[in-house]
Amino acid sequence: MNGPTITPAMDRHNGRLFFLSYSLVLLVAPVMYVDAVQAALCHKLGANATVANLPGAMLMLGALSPLVLSLIVPHRLDRAVLVVAKAASALSMALVFLTLILQLPAWIVITAVITQGLLHGFANSTANVFNYQCLARGTTAEGRARAFKYTFSLGPILAVAGSLGTQYVLNHGFSSLPFPYDFALLYAIATFAITGVSILSSRYQMIPMADEPRPPIVQYFGASLRQFFGSRSLLLLFLVYVLWHCAHSATVNLSLFASHTTHKEPKEMVGYMMAIRFGCKAAAGYLLGVIALRAGIRASVIAASLFFLLGLSWGWAVPGYAFLLAFGFMGAGELGGAYIPNCGLGLSRPQDSARNLSILAMATAVASFAPTLHGALADRYGFPASFAFGILMACGAIGLTLLIRKPPAT
Repeated sequence: MNGPTITPAMDRHNGRLFFLSYSLVLLVAPVMYVDAVQAALCHKLGANATVANLPGAMLMLGALSPLVLSLIVPHRLDRAVLVVAKAASALSMALVFLTLILQLPAWIVITAVITQGLLHGFANSTANVFNYQCLARGTTAEGRARAFKYTFSLGPILAVAGSLGTQYVLNHGFSSLPFPYDFALLYAIATFAITGVSILSSRYQMIPMADEPRPPIVQYFGASLRQFFGSRSLLLLFLVYVLWHCAHSATVNLSLFASHTTHKEPKEMVGYMMAIRFGCKAAAGYLLGVIALRAGIRASVIAASLFFLLGLSWGWAVPGYAFLLAFGFMGAGELGGAYIPNCGLGLSRPQDSARNLSILAMATAVASFAPTLHGALADRYGFPASFAFGILMACGAIGLTLLIRKPPAT
């Protein structure tokens, strides 16, 4: 093979960086994952289920940005885009922090939370795509599988700690931090943590990759879409990702439904929900890593959607505090957000990986209607209608994943 190759030392170094970066993300997961905490904050400020779901919808809409960047950014700037995107994500959290400590009117804070969801969506979706691109240029397929196994099994333990810490803060663990300063502290910690991820991201080691000649942007955009959707396997994976997001979007309503099953405010339970969610995610991270190594990435994608099916069914059917286990199943299913893009890497040439992952990320924007739909279903027909929709979407994702076949090498 001509040219530089990925060395075992690079494989280990980049795997460790991915683990450390993701561990910081998971430490502040209650804020990074725009769903339960934002819903609890909006609920505390008087919003209904539809409005409480809007931050998550805006987050998903932000997934449009990576495609444009992947078409115009040369490969030599892959790492720089990742660093800047993480810094922008940290800045969006600082925005909400300021509105909370200034005690602005509720409608302004809610608007800031929704706007942060959009800004964080643009930045975080861009970071995710270029993070995978950096991994593709700095790790082997086996190295990524190892990194994923340990990252998504050990990393979520930090998310459990962060979630319990979140609950301690929100349950007035610090008497000097009444509402809204308790939520402000969470956003301040998240701002510093994601700034650290930006710094770590600058340390990735990657093999050089030459840029292929590109036609004018509009022509290249059209050709990219035709090439992506001309692949049956990539088209199916795109649809799987849309359905997976539609099922995942029921998480906010699950958190709001807790008041019906546990008779406590979402603010009083959100940390426990997140702790169970990430505790089970840690166990599932190891399990899905083993499945990926033994049966392939596609099997792990199927397992992730199956966990959503179990979580929504459990949350719908089981009353009382046992209901909280639904968040464990949902946390395990969230790993599809890592394994579906990784499946996309396996279906793409290295030269096309950033572009194809950017197009795949558009599935998030396509599914951005889902959180608002879940909220509207809950407001009009009750929470079970939202859960039934999510279960249907999870079943569809499983069925389509079974149809995916890796194309022959060219």
